[in-house]
Amino acid sequence: MRPIYINTVVFAQGKLSHLKELSDRYQDRVGFEILAKFDEDTFEEELEQVREILQGRRNAFHGPVFGAEHSAPRGSEEYRRTMEMMEKTLKYCRIFHAGHLTFHLNNQKVTEDTREEMLKTSLENYRKIKELFGAEGIPVYVENSGIRLWENVLLDQEEFIALCKKEQFEVLIDIGHANANGWDLIHVIDALKDQIRAFHFHNNDGLHDSHARIYDGTIDFDRLIRYVKETVPEAEWILEYCNPTMEGKPLTEDLEKLIELAKE
Repeated sequence: MRPIYINTVVFAQGKLSHLKELSDRYQDRVGFEILAKFDEDTFEEELEQVREILQGRRNAFHGPVFGAEHSAPRGSEEYRRTMEMMEKTLKYCRIFHAGHLTFHLNNQKVTEDTREEMLKTSLENYRKIKELFGAEGIPVYVENSGIRLWENVLLDQEEFIALCKKEQFEVLIDIGHANANGWDLIHVIDALKDQIRAFHFHNNDGLHDSHARIYDGTIDFDRLIRYVKETVPEAEWILEYCNPTMEGKPLTEDLEKLIELAKE
């Protein structure tokens, strides 16, 4: 069966224990991509509380986003803080035998004056992360991050494709980010099909990164999923909803839809 994950960003602070219900309900049909929220004081304690639940099942990690910046130069406070969180992420990747790490090249605002240096620094830091996690047998998936409305897009569509090919990244396509940035998803998938390892699934209005439900937005999800299944049949599917109000029925309804689609 095609690997399907839930990204744990949907759980509000202090609520990570709620994944037990999903774990019990779906057993080995579903795994978890754990967002490394080490910027929250309680997160490590929460991970320890769910250690028994997560050990022995399919898990992955999404690198830290909040308070993390991989385009920050070495020696800076941002870099120190980011690497401190990455070291904790690596610790729990070992404990939970993570299948992959999802990586953002950047999170902060980009200007034409800073773009070149940010990209250079980010690639240097990516290589260090790849070496650290690769030594543990954990592949690093580079995600198309950044939203034009937030002015933090480091690479446009063709630049992203070109860099992925040049650097031979293992790639995670976030369909919501692509849609909010006006990308042609079919073209991107076709261009990078040999390197795509996973997808983040959510939808939006073509502008805001709202992480709306898979059928709630301008992405024709049925058309897209048919192409995904034909073109990259082994890729992992990750349902990534951010609003805690979607944790209950909306999450399980859409998860079950993905399970159904994966069988077809």
